[in-house]
Amino acid sequence: MARESDLQEQLAKLQEEYDQLERDFDNMSEGYQDSLLLYDKLEESYRELEETNRKLDIARMKAEESSRMKSNFIQQISHEIRTPLNILSGFTQVVTTPGMELDDETKDDISRQILENTDRITRLVNKMLELSDAGCKTVIERNDQAAAIEIAAEAVEASGISAAPHLDFYMNISPEAEAVVLTTNRQSAVRALTLVLGNALKFTKPAEAHAHHDIPKEKKQASLLIDVNDQMVRFVVEDTGIGVPAEEAEHIFEEFVQLDNYYDGTGIGLTVARSLARRLGGDIVLDTSYTTGARFVITLPRLKNSLTKGRIEMK
Repeated sequence: MARESDLQEQLAKLQEEYDQLERDFDNMSEGYQDSLLLYDKLEESYRELEETNRKLDIARMKAEESSRMKSNFIQQISHEIRTPLNILSGFTQVVTTPGMELDDETKDDISRQILENTDRITRLVNKMLELSDAGCKTVIERNDQAAAIEIAAEAVEASGISAAPHLDFYMNISPEAEAVVLTTNRQSAVRALTLVLGNALKFTKPAEAHAHHDIPKEKKQASLLIDVNDQMVRFVVEDTGIGVPAEEAEHIFEEFVQLDNYYDGTGIGLTVARSLARRLGGDIVLDTSYTTGARFVITLPRLKNSLTKGRIEMK
């Protein structure tokens, strides 16, 4: 009987120890689950921190790039203004020198260069004023009735592209576009197209930095096509110049961007052009399927209540 009683006590003790082990195991399991949850939270926090750091790095790089581009822009503007100012100053000293006698041909040349350089400064100032308005989202009032052909003709004349000696320029008008009249802002529409045509004019020339050493053997080509797509009129400016890499298709529309530093300029023409087109209810995009040079597609609504349908798909 004593032996049976001892066995029962040992069994009871073992059962108690087993129960305690089971409780300890349950506690350990709960602790392990808590640890897993904590680990998951730490891992999620780490991923969020990594993403935040990545975004901060991108923001920092963009800020540095913006600062660099603005510095380049200021330097370029200073250079472009200083040159005509020096010319004007020089001619002013010549014509105001006591006793200076000039023949009629010299006087005409001085007068011409004074007018040209005064106009150059005026254009630079106007472009800077346009840039200050480029970030504006205000819709431009569209109360003018203007034929698409007239807008194109004015822009071609204003850009000077048809008279450029280094390229052959063509304008093609689809039958559907010949009689199209837009309800738009004539001045803004002409200006947007002028800036894009000016871009084609500029980048079909040899770069200013080595223009005297890179004389093209044959003329470049540029064209302006006008056609109609649904409720939009398309002005397609195409050239055989240096072109734009596909990965830069949106970057080139940002302020102060110049992909080739050998070309003079301010890097704001396309920025202003796109701003004007969008505020007129249209858009400007680069057709990246064209690789012989650059092809820009400007769309403007035919009617005042027409809405842009986003990015144009080239066919």
